[in-house]
Amino acid sequence: MIESTADYELAPDRQEIRPSRPAQSYWSESWERLRRNRLGVAAGTLIALLALMAVAAPVLQALVTHQDPSRQDLGTNFDLPGRAHWLGSDELGRDTLTRLIYGARISLGVGFLTVAIQLTVGAATGLASGYYGGVLDDVLMRIVDVVLAFPPIFLFIGMSILFRPSTVTLSLIIASVGWGVVARLVRGEVLSIKNRDFMLATRSIGARDARLILGHLVPNVLPVMIVAASLALGQIILIEAALDFLGLGIQPPTPSWGNMLTNAQTYFVHSGWLVIFPGLTIFVTVLAANLFGNAVRDAYDPRLR
Repeated sequence: MIESTADYELAPDRQEIRPSRPAQSYWSESWERLRRNRLGVAAGTLIALLALMAVAAPVLQALVTHQDPSRQDLGTNFDLPGRAHWLGSDELGRDTLTRLIYGARISLGVGFLTVAIQLTVGAATGLASGYYGGVLDDVLMRIVDVVLAFPPIFLFIGMSILFRPSTVTLSLIIASVGWGVVARLVRGEVLSIKNRDFMLATRSIGARDARLILGHLVPNVLPVMIVAASLALGQIILIEAALDFLGLGIQPPTPSWGNMLTNAQTYFVHSGWLVIFPGLTIFVTVLAANLFGNAVRDAYDPRLR
């Protein structure tokens, strides 16, 4: 088979032809950069395993712990970590490991759902504001300014009091602040892209706004959205745990990492593992999310090229 001469390049030091390296797309090159970051890949793998553990919580309960997360047994309260309770039991005899596994459903569920809401609302606002400009831009950005001007903790506390805490409502409460940051990031990218040559050329052949936004702006803004989502995940998990700890989040007996810490603070001196295991789980998860977010930023952020 005869290969095309376009697949070869001339070696600079001697007069011979050697195969050229095929050009990589932006996404392929970014993926290769991410794969070379071993620490970031390890952190992302840990987040994926925790998410899988949360989804498979009933299976792990049946096959591994053999304990119900809400079943109380005062005869085995404050059990030390051992064969019966791998990570010990709490003041009501509930298995700590099982409650940690089910608590991952709350913390990670709130984290991923909040990120999805922030990206959807923030991206739509930023795209509309940056692309159309004018009065719409002024109105939307003033709304964003008002949202970002309030101290987040007061908004979280106020809305947690007004609405019954659940995975969905907590996600909406946290996203009600975070979407403004995404909107500003997306708007800035849109303003730098919409007047470039390829946009002007597409508009000159009669392309409508929907094609320009969905076909050209969104793919170019997507890297910034991916970076924002990966960096926000750890912060959201920490906010959810803090609200639970303050009694403004998920209420017992539903287990979450935050309210497990709330219950354990009274017994810290007596049973330190009740504080150590939930606290360590939150620490490791947030650290992994931040490390993975930094790796994604280094790989996908066009401004770091």
